[in-house]
Amino acid sequence: MSNETTDQRIKKNRRRVYDAESYVRFNAAQVLVGRSAIEENRTLALESFTAEASGNRALLSSTVDDVYRNRIMLVELLEPATPEEERFKTSMRNRVRIEELELLASVNRRALEINQKMVDVNKLLIEINVMATKYNEEVFEAIDEVSTANAKWLDGELEQAMRGAASGDNDARVTENTARVTELREAAENNRDVIRGIYERAAENRGHLEKDLEDVNDLRNEIVGLREKIAANQHRVADKISDL
Repeated sequence: MSNETTDQRIKKNRRRVYDAESYVRFNAAQVLVGRSAIEENRTLALESFTAEASGNRALLSSTVDDVYRNRIMLVELLEPATPEEERFKTSMRNRVRIEELELLASVNRRALEINQKMVDVNKLLIEINVMATKYNEEVFEAIDEVSTANAKWLDGELEQAMRGAASGDNDARVTENTARVTELREAAENNRDVIRGIYERAAENRGHLEKDLEDVNDLRNEIVGLREKIAANQHRVADKISDL
């Protein structure tokens, strides 16, 4: 194979390298954009969870106490006139307490289900952290190897290799370069599709998360309205107490 043919192949590879570089660097930027969107979603999800688990859950727990406080007081205000009426009052008191405990037990079951999901999520986050650490270690080792090789080049290894370059060696290197840059370009193209898919999923998740946060806020407003209703009943119960 002539030097001219080799030169032409080298020139073509230069174009291939430049083209592949544009794909790889574009992908690198898009990966960062996608990561930013994912991190924003994670923050939004945590915000929604905190508002739901800490805010609304606390409000509802207090509301359960208040609504059953009213209910039990209404039973306590009954004035039985016969043994059957006394049995009614006692059994109804027990019934109300059972109802409250059943509701609290149901809340506990739901909370346990959520806790289990959180354990699963934390386990997944640990796996992700391990992957990230391994990836960073691999990149560190690769950089370290290149840095060590650079030191050897500085010591004359690169120039010595150039002085001893032969036609066959150069042809082999050009052939290998062509194969590697072609594979690199194809992988970068495939990665672009993956990146696009991830970004679309992140955008879809963002819509769900924003709706979830809106639902959390709507529920909080509904709880406030319910508490006003319960408070009104409390005043009526208080009026019954004062009439005694």
